[in-house]
Amino acid sequence: MPQDVDFYIPLPGRQSSDHARADADQLDWPRSLGLIKSEAAAERHLRGGYADLASRFYPHATGDDLDLGVDLMSWFFLFDDLFDGPRGENPDDARRLTDAVAAALDGPLPASAPPIAHGFADIWERTREGMTPAWCARSARHWRNYFDGYVDEAESRFRNAPYDCAAHYLAMRRHTIGVQPTVDLAERVGRFEVPHRVFDSPVVASLRQIAVDANLMLNDIASFEKEAARGEQNNMIMILRREHGWSQSRSTSHIQDEVRSRLEQFLLLESCLPKVGEIYRLDEGEARALERYRTDAVRTVIRGSYDWHRSSGRYDAEFALTARSQGYLEELGSTAR
Repeated sequence: MPQDVDFYIPLPGRQSSDHARADADQLDWPRSLGLIKSEAAAERHLRGGYADLASRFYPHATGDDLDLGVDLMSWFFLFDDLFDGPRGENPDDARRLTDAVAAALDGPLPASAPPIAHGFADIWERTREGMTPAWCARSARHWRNYFDGYVDEAESRFRNAPYDCAAHYLAMRRHTIGVQPTVDLAERVGRFEVPHRVFDSPVVASLRQIAVDANLMLNDIASFEKEAARGEQNNMIMILRREHGWSQSRSTSHIQDEVRSRLEQFLLLESCLPKVGEIYRLDEGEARALERYRTDAVRTVIRGSYDWHRSSGRYDAEFALTARSQGYLEELGSTAR
């Protein structure tokens, strides 16, 4: 993220006490599945700082639980990079890959499935450990929404019809930013579940949407230069310029204001949670789970994203170019394993 672009983030930064160990071990999983095969690919992956991101998203996690978070972050960005080229401009190709990956939600994958799908299958199997069927069904729905969003993005590029309305863009981007599955995993690694009856209550749903919106706006600011260089047209800054005729600076300032406004609302909504517990008659354990969701899931995904975006090398100008020149990313989406 450009150092001259600051945001109002009234939440404390946190990081897992096990972050140094997780950082040292972060390449073990992607290498074991063939997701990273060369030293060049490993070096590029390390520049992203995905173990750092996971340790900020899940500051309460250590050991195997933190490793699952690190592996999810590694997978997210390897998967996302597969859509930076022609596949991301062809909805049929995008659908073929997302369907191949999403098949892991329904059962074992065939050996012929691409490596990136087998990586997701491993994460999904570990994610479900110890979680109730209702929680797994809820998480699976969020994953399907995430995968569908990539096809929607590819459709927009294929039709050369970039979004000209920020509201319409936000509706799509809320899925592809991947925040909902990220927040879901906080429950799994924290060994708790938010009660089903309160999960979609207006207050809790609003807190979650603010977290999603803050993440995608932070990400669009950070990735603007990289996306502009490769001709991407669906970025919040670009859309505001088309929609309102604003300059890049004015559009950036507007996004900063939007984040500030949302986080002020976030703090207000947080103060309503005790009342929510009363209305839904949560018992002591359920109330404790809701409090953990606030402190160890929704808050951390906002602040963790901000801190990581300011330090990650993923958005350096040359980062995107190295993936294509190395060519290793295309292998992850092919059927040859």
